[in-house]
Amino acid sequence: MSMQSDRTFSTDRIQRVHATEDTKKLAASWTKWESGLIEPFEIHYDRAVSFCVMQGRGEIRFTDGTRLDIERDDFVTIHPDIKGVWTVIEPMTNLYMYHDTNPMPVKR
Repeated sequence: MSMQSDRTFSTDRIQRVHATEDTKKLAASWTKWESGLIEPFEIHYDRAVSFCVMQGRGEIRFTDGTRLDIERDDFVTIHPDIKGVWTVIEPMTNLYMYHDTNPMPVKR
């Protein structure tokens, strides 16, 4: 599977859209995650999470075979109980928030 050129991406478990200015304002109060170039690492999202990429590039390869490239101004929502491997390609800063029940709706 090749990298997606269209920034809109959606499956039943993963959504990626371009972050609007309103989305960035909403995410401004979320928790910051920063990472330099590190070894790929495994993740298991046991609850829904949304994050807004403020800088950098990376890729998540999910165990179901989905490959999601992420870059600055992407807004991503991942539904619970999915595993994968994160690879940071360029140092990243993300603002993220876990959802206790349902992920935020994605505007299409």
